[in-house]
Amino acid sequence: GAALVGLPIVLHLIMKQEPKRLPFPAFRFLKQRLKTNQRKLRLRHFILLALRMLIIALFCLALYQPSILSSGLISFTGGQPLAVVIVIDTSPSMNYADGDKTHLEEAFRRAGELINDLPDGSRIAIIETGDPGGDWLPSASDARTRLNELAKKAPKAGQQPASLSGAQSVSASLVHAYQLLKTVDEQSDSAEAMPRLVAVFTDRAASSWDASRLDDLKKLRDAIPAPAPAHAIVDVGTDKPVNVAILSAEMHDNRPQIVPSNQPIAVTIAVSAVGLDVRAVVNATLNSDEKPPQGLGGASVKHRKEIDLRDGQTQTLTFDYVDLKPGLHQIKFALENKDALMADNDRYFTFRVAEARKVLAIVETPLDPANGDYGDAQYWRLAINVNREFACDVVKSDAVPPDLSVFEAVTLLSVSKPDAELWGKLQKYVEGGGKLIVIPGDERLSLDAYNGEAASKLMPGTFSPPFTAGVEKSPAPAGSTVPPGAKGFAWSVLTSNDAVADSELKHPMLAMIREWKKKPDVDAVRIPRRAQKFWPVEKRGNDSSVIVTYDTPAGSTVPPTPAGSTVPPRTERYPAILERNLLKGKVLLLTTKMDPPGESDWNDYWQPGNAWAVAFPDMLLRYAAGSVADANFNHPCGAVVNVPLAKLLAGRRDNLILTGPGIAGTDALIRLTDRQTELRLGPPRTNASGNFKLVAAGAAPAPAGSTVPPGAGAWTEGFSLNVPAEESTLDKAPAEGIEDLTGKDTVIPVG
Repeated sequence: GAALVGLPIVLHLIMKQEPKRLPFPAFRFLKQRLKTNQRKLRLRHFILLALRMLIIALFCLALYQPSILSSGLISFTGGQPLAVVIVIDTSPSMNYADGDKTHLEEAFRRAGELINDLPDGSRIAIIETGDPGGDWLPSASDARTRLNELAKKAPKAGQQPASLSGAQSVSASLVHAYQLLKTVDEQSDSAEAMPRLVAVFTDRAASSWDASRLDDLKKLRDAIPAPAPAHAIVDVGTDKPVNVAILSAEMHDNRPQIVPSNQPIAVTIAVSAVGLDVRAVVNATLNSDEKPPQGLGGASVKHRKEIDLRDGQTQTLTFDYVDLKPGLHQIKFALENKDALMADNDRYFTFRVAEARKVLAIVETPLDPANGDYGDAQYWRLAINVNREFACDVVKSDAVPPDLSVFEAVTLLSVSKPDAELWGKLQKYVEGGGKLIVIPGDERLSLDAYNGEAASKLMPGTFSPPFTAGVEKSPAPAGSTVPPGAKGFAWSVLTSNDAVADSELKHPMLAMIREWKKKPDVDAVRIPRRAQKFWPVEKRGNDSSVIVTYDTPAGSTVPPTPAGSTVPPRTERYPAILERNLLKGKVLLLTTKMDPPGESDWNDYWQPGNAWAVAFPDMLLRYAAGSVADANFNHPCGAVVNVPLAKLLAGRRDNLILTGPGIAGTDALIRLTDRQTELRLGPPRTNASGNFKLVAAGAAPAPAGSTVPPGAGAWTEGFSLNVPAEESTLDKAPAEGIEDLTGKDTVIPVG
């Protein structure tokens, strides 16, 4: 089209006329006039030529629709509405201050300029990385309102951020942006596809860009219908950051975050410096609330420590605490040094000092605790209490309280004939998140009671009459370390080396045995304990499974069927422990008894001289109730925090009150359902760093007959949220890596 500009020149040359020459005297004055007229005509012809060329050039220009550079740094097509997704990086590193403004404030300002420059009728969506949602807004005015709302929450330079701490990377937000652009035409009344633009305002910190998602993002980008989206990555970051940060806080030597009472506690933090040499000063405040909620143990304790750091160096400081009361404890570590990035100047840490966890054993034999007699639970209770992690209470089967939720686990121990009322209490406990261990007794056990309708709602299997090894000898499997002729049946994972045993050994309950088998001198493996008598149990339903079996070799009748027995011959191993999961609860079933050994022993589990007597009950309870080593009260900002509610009294699901940074209004009230056993808290409640507490709104008295200790209704739980350590590095992601997705020259530095 531009080549047509030369057409007027061709026409001009064709239409040019040569003057006719006529000789005539005395034309001197006329020749002068001729020259003057020719100059005027030539000028007019040039102007006419230029106007003709300009008309054609403007016509071609209109067809080409050229781009015009806006004041907001981002180019767009003039006049035509666009579909624009604006992504605001609200990660903690965006709170870095350049002068009197943070990078986040600059990002909001630039995004506002873009919205103001967009053509009328454009569709706009705003995504901030602290919130995984975001949708098309009705109008540009609504987009400006939404942007202003977010900007008001952004901390100012020199302030600690209380919200808008992005939980996900910019890469994750781009997934949602591409999904919006893929369907934008379906929601538009226009017959013509709208041009698409993704505008990202970020400091380009490496932690905000996930290179591992590049291929997936390209597939999502390419799946967007034509026209392909344009990109503008507006870099509001700094190239030479200066920062002092607390990178982490954890228990010294990676110890569990639930600590037994009367033990010293040490918490270690890591402090780093970038871009300067500095003497860092850290203040640590334990339980800083003036009036901590009931159940929050300990008084306010403050420590102050100093450390010299070189540029690029990271060092640790350890803070020690002694004589802390049982309960929840929270520490705030704060740098006195003020710098451009306040988000990583504080670190928060939560841990719990705990008395032994309460478990319950239900028996039917007479009890006389005053004289140290706990009936059939005598050995069971003694073995549990040895490690001091659990404290076992014992109660008769006809005096079980209606509320069992205060116990970490409940054991039904050698109760020969549980009635429907007891099964009902246990079912309510398990379905509410409780953990039940069922250990059958001797031949007095009622098969009708354990196989009946009430029991079937809990039991992982059905019972058959017991099998006694008697004088029969269980042959030792090939490769077994069992002495030849050993009487009874040991666990297959202790004696066998076949595929069945290897598969069973992967179960999480048997993690302790996996470690034992790596060592040559563990007596529980060298001389495994054996059951001379057990109850054959058939697994019930798809929600039940066998954890471990007895070691009789495959291919033989397992176990040998005694004369007159009603037990059918089998070719597979019999279960030693079965498991059933019900809602949030769990039932474990042993198939041999664990009450005190008598004249007719079922097993040698309680015989002295072997660690099995203590390790086996501890293994069961740790798997059922969970090990304290698994407890975690400390999470990164934006994470989904799971808070167990099993200790809230059954039937008394009071509302909970959440307190912490950025929590206000309806976010503070947590409503629970009757059967809820776990609370999941996620963004935006978990976007800000800080110490958080959950307190029951009411504290009704414990029911009559309940074993709940006084004041247990004042339930308190807590957790801490912290800025991820990688947010403090401030290294930029390579522009080339970003432009591999967004296109060449799409990364636009500000300033």
